[in-house]
Order: sequence, then C-alpha cells, then structure tokens
Amino acid sequence: MAIHTCRRMIGSVWCAAAVLLIVGCSNNYYTANVNGEQKVYRVDGQGGKTLVYETDLQGQTVVYDPNDPMAKRQIAAQEAAAGLNHRKAERLEESTSASKRQPNEPIYVDLAPAELDEQMQKAERAKGAVADQIRSEFVADPVIKLIERNQERSGLMKPHLSAGADVEVLPKVSLKEAYGLDRKTGKPMKILAVVFEATITSQTPPATYRVSESGHAQRNLEVSKRFAKQVKQVILDKIGPNIPAH
Repeated sequence: MAIHTCRRMIGSVWCAAAVLLIVGCSNNYYTANVNGEQKVYRVDGQGGKTLVYETDLQGQTVVYDPNDPMAKRQIAAQEAAAGLNHRKAERLEESTSASKRQPNEPIYVDLAPAELDEQMQKAERAKGAVADQIRSEFVADPVIKLIERNQERSGLMKPHLSAGADVEVLPKVSLKEAYGLDRKTGKPMKILAVVFEATITSQTPPATYRVSESGHAQRNLEVSKRFAKQVKQVILDKIGPNIPAH
C-alpha cells in the first residue's frame, strides 16, 4: 500500500514538474511596450531578464543577442520584408523610368461597334448607322488612331499596321424614358432619351474608365458628339500621358 502511495506521489511530482517545464518554455520571453517601442527580453529560470532586441517607432530593430532563437526569427523576418520592399521599389522605378509616349505621338484605339439595346435597334435608321456616327467623331483626331477590326470593311478608316491597341473602347447606346421640362409650361414631362455609355480600358498601365452622356432622342447627333468628346478626353488626358513609348 505504501509502495502504491509512493508511486502515486512520484507520478504527481513528475507531472507537476512537466507542467512547470512546459510553462517555463512557453513563457521564457517577455515583451514590453514602452511609448510605442517594443523590447523583447529572455527570461531565465530564476526570473532574470536579458534584453534580446528592441524595435523603435520607425520599425528599426537593434539586436543585442544575434544567437538567440527569437532574435534569429526577427532578423529573418526583417530580411524578408526588406527584400520585398526592395523588389517593390525596383518595379516602381522601372515603371517610372520607362520612357512614355510624347504628346504628339499616336494612341492606337480599338473602337468596338456600339452595342444597341432593343429599342435603339428598332430606331436605328440603317444597320451600323449609330456605330459609324460614333466612329466619325474620332477619325479626324490628330493623335487618336483607330484600329479597324474588320479587315474587309471599306469604311472610314483602313486597318493600321500596328500589331495592337493601346486603348479599347466599348460603347453602348440605349433609348430610355426619362423626365424633362416642357419649355413652354416649365412642367415636367416624359421624354424619350438616348443614352451613350462607354467602358474605356488601357492596356499598359492597366486602367478602366466609364463615361456616359444622355439627352433628348431627337438631338441624337448632338448627344453623340458630347459623348465622343468625353471619351477623347479620357484617352488623351488620363490614359495618354502614361502609355509607354512605342
């Protein structure tokens, strides 16, 4: 009976020692934050503290014991972060130092045929008339050069020799009911409005813009001119300065 009691006591003491050992291993470092600065200490079995490393407000770390495991992990993490920042800086420098096109150099634009909603398709006087109307606003521009999608077409622009486009424009035109003001009475009235929309995408650097213009359907030509002007401004002012030189 005494032997069994002794064994149980020894087992209990061993378990307690194991628990203390585990706790001691998991808490052998102490981190103090003072005014935003971080100090990491190693704590020995007697509770004595040794400063391993400290990190200031700017993220700079001073290591006092480079052989300490915690310090080694901190150094490795810093080196990895520094390498990542260096690669980011290199990419940024490459993009900023790359020569850009000059203001008078051409911008090659892929202008897709306008997508018409069902109402606009019914109202279109001839198939392709709306697309040609939009396209006609770009052909005389001294900088914007349209790339012809259909090589067989004998329309406003011949295919350009460029292998690709700098910008893609996807126009959409629809007819919708809207409210306007009666000029005579000043009261609101229902009108049929034409709505021009476009998604403008730059290939390099990647960027997407959206513009829209609307007005009375009877002033379709006037609205399309305002719409084309908006598209041109995006291409020339927002996208153009960032396009790499050809």
